[in-house]
Amino acid sequence: MLRAAVAGIGLGALGGAAYGADRMLSGGSPAARTAARPTRLAHRPLRSTEVSDRTLPSGVVVRSAAWVEEENARNGTSAWFLGAPTHLLGFADRTSATEGDTVTLYVDSPSAPFHMEAYRMGWYGGRGGRLVWRSATVAPTPQPPHQLVPGSNMVQCPWTPSLTVAVTNQWPPGLYLLKLVAPGAQGYVPLCVRDDASTAAYVVMSAVTTWQAYNTYGGYSLYTSPSGAAGRSRAVSFDRPYVHPYVENDFFGNELPLVLLAERYGLDVTYITSIDLHQRVQDLAHHRCLFSLGHDEYWSSTMRFGTQQAVTGGLNVGFLGANACYRHIRLQPSPLGPDRQQVCYKDRFMTEDPMWGKDPAAVTANWPDGPDPRPEQALVGQQYSDVAGNADVVVADPSAWLWQGTGVHAGQHLPKALQGEYDHYEPGLSPPTNVQIVAHSPVLNRGPGRVSDMTYYTESGGGGVFASGNAAFVAELSDAPLIQAAQPAPVAGVTPVFLRMMDNILSVFGAGPASATHPSVPNWQQFYS
Repeated sequence: MLRAAVAGIGLGALGGAAYGADRMLSGGSPAARTAARPTRLAHRPLRSTEVSDRTLPSGVVVRSAAWVEEENARNGTSAWFLGAPTHLLGFADRTSATEGDTVTLYVDSPSAPFHMEAYRMGWYGGRGGRLVWRSATVAPTPQPPHQLVPGSNMVQCPWTPSLTVAVTNQWPPGLYLLKLVAPGAQGYVPLCVRDDASTAAYVVMSAVTTWQAYNTYGGYSLYTSPSGAAGRSRAVSFDRPYVHPYVENDFFGNELPLVLLAERYGLDVTYITSIDLHQRVQDLAHHRCLFSLGHDEYWSSTMRFGTQQAVTGGLNVGFLGANACYRHIRLQPSPLGPDRQQVCYKDRFMTEDPMWGKDPAAVTANWPDGPDPRPEQALVGQQYSDVAGNADVVVADPSAWLWQGTGVHAGQHLPKALQGEYDHYEPGLSPPTNVQIVAHSPVLNRGPGRVSDMTYYTESGGGGVFASGNAAFVAELSDAPLIQAAQPAPVAGVTPVFLRMMDNILSVFGAGPASATHPSVPNWQQFYS
């Protein structure tokens, strides 16, 4: 997993006059805390519905939405950034919300009052966010210890509510960081505000199932435990905070650069989480393109096969990272709502998962493994290879439309552009067989014979699928020095090339089914004889 280096930056002062005076809540009961009167910002008019074609400076045409352009013309701020490691922890009762929903926050602030500031993440002149809402001050809210569920080693937090937030039309759709602020302590709660009626050309998905898999709050994740990997969780719960600084690092490095690009261009875009894809996969039929970002490893059957069906129907998909759709999960309810517990036994050789003897297709082994192997290559166009790559990306087919306008040539090296997880095309493993390899990069630091591929294929009469095969691809789209502390720095000789490639992807994938205009030209046999 690629993680951005997070360094401190100075935060702009939050002027009290702009937000009104906080009102301290008396008492610490849930009823009293929920009764907080938020400080309201200026009324935001209803969003424009105008959508049109826009020509970028590169000369390519993308789908643009007036409301996104208008939103990003508003005043931004860097005050969303924490600036220093702090440990005010909390979580929300949902990963996403839509207008009319009420979001409940659970915060552990045992001895100090706190408040919450809601920042929508976007371009905003390079500042990265806009303050949309701020709560009143909430009295100290101590919470009980977390619980460990025997058998699954799942950590869950039976906490009491700290405050509720009404999502109104003042909250434009987008990805939000809810910043928790107390004297000497800060923290984040991530939230997606979605638009279920959207027909936007582009859908950007935040990989919260992967975030939760790696979350070690309470000492356990799907990878580790206080006693090592053998005692790891077999299920993880969204009813617990993320351990600082996980959300910041994974979101900033693996997702935020693409969000900033979309907002900077004023794209006709909407946002979802991987939980939303599971719950509303049928909505893909209303869009032209889905973007999976830097590390999108954990997929349910509904996510996987619903997306494959959508590609057959004309949806284009950009897998912009690596290791996507590798772990098979099941989702089940928690006391706070549906799909709040994520089951993944990673059961390759043993029979821990109770579905082994009941429903082999539901067993949460890795997708390529038994008892019912279904390699992710059938959707992504390539397979997970390895981790800890450190190599150049090597151009294989400069005639491919993806490289148009970049000026690259066959055999050109993009220095050290491949970092972290990487994937490759595996002939004979599974469809598709019409794969076009546009980069073929030896990963020598991991031993002989290892490669990473950048691939493209089209479904006959349907959509196109691009896969970067490189966990660092999204991070290397970063060219925003004003918020560089929250992002990787631009990479000389790499970032401009990848940004131009993204222009091409946005243009083709935003126009409709790519098989009709840019069918793949299979060439994999040149590299795998």
